[in-house]
Parts: sequence; C-alpha cells; structure tokens
Amino acid sequence: MEADDKTEFDNNLISNLTRTTLTTEELNRRVGNLLVVAVLVAGVTFAGAITVPGSGSDRNSGISKNLMRLYICFDMLGMNCSLIAAIILCRISLGRASDDVTSSMEVATCYNFYSLLCMGLAYTCILAITVQERRTGFFRDIITLQAFFLFIQLFYSFGLILSTAFKALAFLLANLFKFKAGMKRRMYHVRTSLMGRE
Repeated sequence: MEADDKTEFDNNLISNLTRTTLTTEELNRRVGNLLVVAVLVAGVTFAGAITVPGSGSDRNSGISKNLMRLYICFDMLGMNCSLIAAIILCRISLGRASDDVTSSMEVATCYNFYSLLCMGLAYTCILAITVQERRTGFFRDIITLQAFFLFIQLFYSFGLILSTAFKALAFLLANLFKFKAGMKRRMYHVRTSLMGRE
C-alpha cells in the first residue's frame, strides 16, 4: 500500500509541475492576452482624461467637485497601473525580464487587476456625478444598480487585494533589509578604503 501511495503522490507532483511550467507558445499567448487588456485599459483611461464625461451644469456643488476629483484620481491610477503592466509584459516578450518570468507575469496580472478595478471606480464616480446633475428616478436606479455591481466586484476582489497587499508589504520589507545590509557593506568598504589611503 505504501508503494501505491508513493506512486499516487509522485503522479500528483508531476501533474502539478507540468501545470506550472509554460512552453514558449503558452507564455507568448498569455503575455499577448494580458498585453491586450493593459493597452485597452490605457486607451480607455486616456480617453476618459481627455474628454471628461458629464455636462458640467452642476459641477460647482461640493459633492460633484469631490466626485470629479475621485474620478480623475481613479482614472490616473487605472492608466498608470495598465502602463506598468504593459511595460512588464513588453520586457517579458523581448526576453529582458528578470530570471523568474512567472513572477513577472504574476506582477503584471496584479497591475492589470488594479487597473480594471480603478476603471470601475472611475465609472461609478461619473455615474454619481450624472445623478447629481439630473436627479431623476431612472438615474437613481442606475447608480443603485452600479453600486450593487461595484459591491460584487469588490467582494470577488477582496481576497486578491489582501494577498497582493501582503505580498507587496513582504517584498518592501525584504528589500528594505537588503538595502540596509547593502548600505552597511558599502560603508564598510568606504571606511576600509579611506583608512588604507591614510
């Protein structure tokens, strides 16, 4: 029975390994798909910044001003996240990414995820501005429906938001300690070279 268990364990291990290793064709397909998403989000957010939606009839109220500021912030965040993802993906496709291509793809996917999330938040802000301007029942129903969809998006995104936040925090802390250790080494080398000159 132990031999059967070992072979089953080995088979599971081999099947998991084959899932994580990517052929060049699969890698190119995934990079291409992610790059399409990144470029589309960048184009939409760029167009949203050039032609700011809304008629502008009631933008002097405090709520509309704050919603417009939020819209611009989310639009800017969405564009920059998508551009960072596109740059990472271009580096992968040119073969200039770091040694671990899988982690670079994961980072690019996270940036794509945040760009889509920011685009949805920007859209919600514009809908809220439209409701402020028109104040009809139809637009109130639309913004209520959009708030419901936004809640669903955040509900499904919550786990990914937390995991990427913890990964980013761990990455920053690890690199901070590496940076401090590197600075100590450099200072030691500078001191020894200065003492040697004397």
